[in-house]
Amino acid sequence: MGLSQESNVCSNGAMSGVALQRTVSDRGPEQPSMTVAEVVTANGRTRYVVVDNHGELVEPAARYLKYLDLCGKARNTLRTYARSLAFYFTFLRQKGLEYERVQIADLAAFVHWLKRTDRLRGAVFPTQIRSNRTINLHLGVVSGFYEYAWRTDQIDRDLNEKLRGQARGSYRPYKAFLHQLGTTPIQRNVLKQPTDRRRGPQTLTTTQIERVLETCKTPRDRLIVHMLFETGLRPGELLALWLEDVRISPPQLQVVDRGELVNDAEIKRPASERTIDVSRDLINRVLDYVSATHTEAVETNHLLLKQHGKRMGAPMDYGDLHALFTRLKRRTGIGFSPYTLRHTSLTNLARAGWAPEHLQDRAGHAQFQTTYTFYVHPTDEDLRNAWEQTQEAVRVAVAAEAI
Repeated sequence: MGLSQESNVCSNGAMSGVALQRTVSDRGPEQPSMTVAEVVTANGRTRYVVVDNHGELVEPAARYLKYLDLCGKARNTLRTYARSLAFYFTFLRQKGLEYERVQIADLAAFVHWLKRTDRLRGAVFPTQIRSNRTINLHLGVVSGFYEYAWRTDQIDRDLNEKLRGQARGSYRPYKAFLHQLGTTPIQRNVLKQPTDRRRGPQTLTTTQIERVLETCKTPRDRLIVHMLFETGLRPGELLALWLEDVRISPPQLQVVDRGELVNDAEIKRPASERTIDVSRDLINRVLDYVSATHTEAVETNHLLLKQHGKRMGAPMDYGDLHALFTRLKRRTGIGFSPYTLRHTSLTNLARAGWAPEHLQDRAGHAQFQTTYTFYVHPTDEDLRNAWEQTQEAVRVAVAAEAI
C-alpha cells in the first residue's frame, strides 16, 4: 500500500485514467503482485478492478466485482473486496496455481501466506502480520468469489461445500426463531480462524472525548467529533449530510440515500436510512457552524465543507476526514478513528440500557445481532457492575455447616 501512480488499463476500450494502489509489496520480479485499480465509469462513478504488475486485467476478479456492483454493493465495500481479491490472486500467481483447480490444501496455504511474510521465515519467533479477524474477512471474500464462480459455471464443483464443517455443540451467537424445534447442524468454514469475541475496536472514555474536543482548532472539527460521538454515524453518512437533513424541532438528523455524491460519500445500504434523535446542544453547534461557513459564495448544500486551499467551500471528502483524525491523534496521543467514536457511542447507549432493537435502528443495521456482535464492547467494569446489581437473583440459602 501507499504507492499511487497513474496508468492506463484498457479492457475492450472501457477503462482509462486508472489510478493504481499497491496492495501487496513488491518482492522482486520473480514475485508478482496484484494491484487495485480505480476505474471511472462512463457515468462518472468510481469502481475497482484488480490488475497484475504488467497492467493486465485479472478477469475472474473483474467479473465478480462487476456482479457485486450490479447487486448494489457500496463503493467502499467493492474496494474492500478488490483488495482481498488482489491478495488472493497474488498468492495464486506466486504459487503457480489456477483459481479453477484450487484444492482445500491450497486455501489452507493461503491462510498461512496471509499470516506471515517471506522476510519473517528466518525469525526465531515468527510474527503473525495480520489478525485472525482480518484473515477471516479475506476468507469470506474468497468464499463469495468461489460461490459466484460455481453458480456461473466457471468451475465445475462447489468448493465451499468441501469447506463446510459442523461446529461443535449447538453454539450460536444468537438463537434462531423456534430454534428448539429443529436440530439442524451449524455449518462453518473449517479454515476460519479463532477470534477473541470480546476484542474489538477501541472505545474512548468521556475524559478522552473531552480531550479530543479541546484539541480541535476549528468549529467544524469540533462539530465532527461531537456529531460522530453522539450519533454513531458512519464516516460516509457524515460526509453525505445535506443542510436539509438537519431538523431543528424536534432535534434530529436524517440519513438519506442519494446514491454516490460528488465527494464520493454514500450510504452503505438501504437499512441505513433512518432518523437519529440528537441533543439540542448538537443542533446549536450545527447552526453556529452553518451561519459562519455557508455564505453566499458556497454553491453546495453539503453540510461539511473544506476549510482551506483552492477548493475551500467544496464538500468535505474522505481524504479531509482522514487528515483531520491524523492531526487529532498526533495532538492527543490517542489512537482512534471515526469508527472508534461510532463504537463508543453504541457501547454507551447499550450500557445505559437501550433495547437491542433501538440500538439496531440507531446504528442502521439490518439485524440487531450485527450491532451486538461487532459494535458493543462491555468492559470488565461493566460486567462487574452488572453482576453486583443482579447477584441477589442467583443467591441460594446456604445452611451452616455442622461443626
